[in-house]
Amino acid sequence: MGQTQTILCNNDFINCKSFQKVTFGDNIDTIIQSAFEDSKSIQSVIIGPNVKTIDSYAFSKCTFLKSVTFGPSVETIKNGAFSECTSLKSVTIGPNVKTIGINAFQNCKSLKSVIIGPSVEIIDNDAFSGCTSLKHVILGTSVKTIGSRAFENCISLPSIIIKNNIQTISSRAFENCISLSNVTFGYGVRLIGSHAFSGCTSLPSIRIEPNIKTIDCNAFCGCTSLSIVKIGPNVKTIGSYAFSDCISLKSLTIGVDVELIGSHAFSNCTSLSNVIIGSSVKIIGSHAFNECTSLSSVIIGNSIEIIKSGAFSNCTALQNVIFGFYIKIIENHAFWNCTSLSSITIGPNVQTIGSYAFSGCEALSSVTIGPNVKTIGVNAFEKWTSIKYNNLSFC
Repeated sequence: MGQTQTILCNNDFINCKSFQKVTFGDNIDTIIQSAFEDSKSIQSVIIGPNVKTIDSYAFSKCTFLKSVTFGPSVETIKNGAFSECTSLKSVTIGPNVKTIGINAFQNCKSLKSVIIGPSVEIIDNDAFSGCTSLKHVILGTSVKTIGSRAFENCISLPSIIIKNNIQTISSRAFENCISLSNVTFGYGVRLIGSHAFSGCTSLPSIRIEPNIKTIDCNAFCGCTSLSIVKIGPNVKTIGSYAFSDCISLKSLTIGVDVELIGSHAFSNCTSLSNVIIGSSVKIIGSHAFNECTSLSSVIIGNSIEIIKSGAFSNCTALQNVIFGFYIKIIENHAFWNCTSLSSITIGPNVQTIGSYAFSGCEALSSVTIGPNVKTIGVNAFEKWTSIKYNNLSFC
């Protein structure tokens, strides 16, 4: 049996899995689906100069494959083409490749370096997920979308530069990249998808650039080393659980264009001591700051109309709250068990104070309620003594 096989025509794909080295002749423009899948012999592949397409699972599970040289004409690497090639150590994507397909290099556990060519526009879902040795990634200048889970569980990846051409970081794109300590966002990014960086436990700081409009749900959830967050001026939505369980986060300034702080957005940020909420926020979502046990003061801007249920519940260090002029509704349990809160002045436009809104606020000594309050819910001020109720006044 020879050690090298040259593929000259499609018929040559038959019974070719036993060779160690495979090259492709000028007549081959497509490496067909599953052509070498599960080969236990192939160690080296040279893609011929006229090959345009590497079809799905063409080299999947070639566990001894160590090197691949891409010809200049390759345009498409399809789904799973090199998935589970567990000996593959480095990949340089050719200059004309436009699409890296779903699962293309998934679970290539020895892969340490990836250079994405200048023509790649889409890194599709799971393209490099589970590449646990990956330490070096250069993203090409034409990439517009990083697909869902594209680099999920790349646990050795220390840094990533998101270049200006990239517009979308899809859901879970870098989830559980536990060594990731440096992320640079380009000016082109518009969306940080759900769970995009969740579980990146080594990430100490992020700067959200001015063109990013949406930080989706759970985007940075569980980034336990994250202590500094700078949110750009054009972000409009901070999604549910976006920064929940960021236990090292100490200070936060919400950008001037943010309109919605989603439910649980900053819940259990136990080191967060100071929050300045931007002038465009209209709704603070339910449990948005729940269990922020170091939070001592909050300034609620004049744009806010609704404080949703449990928004500041269990903020046991909260002493001072300044309510904006246009708040209309303080929902149930909004400030429940804020045991250090000593006094509050409810603004003139508040109409509803929900049930248990200030229940458990044992340190409250005075409450001033505006003239337009129509409804005070059940046990809204529970755990006050009758003496303290004497200090409740209506404007």
